[in-house]
Amino acid sequence: SHSDLVKILHQETTSALEHMSLPTGTQITGCLEQRVTPVMVHLLILLSLLFLRNLLAGIPMAVLRGLFLYSGWTNLAGNEFWERIWLVITDPTKYPNRTYTKVTPLWKVHMWTGIQVVLLILINVLMQSPASFVFPVVIGMLHPIRIWLGRSGYYTEEEIEQLDSHF
Repeated sequence: SHSDLVKILHQETTSALEHMSLPTGTQITGCLEQRVTPVMVHLLILLSLLFLRNLLAGIPMAVLRGLFLYSGWTNLAGNEFWERIWLVITDPTKYPNRTYTKVTPLWKVHMWTGIQVVLLILINVLMQSPASFVFPVVIGMLHPIRIWLGRSGYYTEEEIEQLDSHF
């Protein structure tokens, strides 16, 4: 996907490699910070959209949809929400090595995931209805719902941080 391309290019261009007598032959020894690579990637994308429009228009929609479907499917690996959805049918010995599987009680993990699934379904139903113009309000209400779940006693602040943290 686009974000993977930018991440890989940025990681390779910011790494200072040193050739060593290792089995791999190289080792990362430092980090050189620069902003040129992401700008160049986005500039090339813009130029291809501007000057290759006729060529891009010839690509069948089925190919593009398949590409985006494949890109989305491959990016599901490592997504915590996706992992928590599958926890219900996963063998406990095969749980991912995450803090929420070790510290938080599993019924609270399943309840949190269930709440997120219900909210996701409601948002999708809302987007298909004539009232879709209130979508930003619903998105704005997600954080107050998170705060309410923490203050209502269902979850402690630590549990919410483990379940809803990006790190």
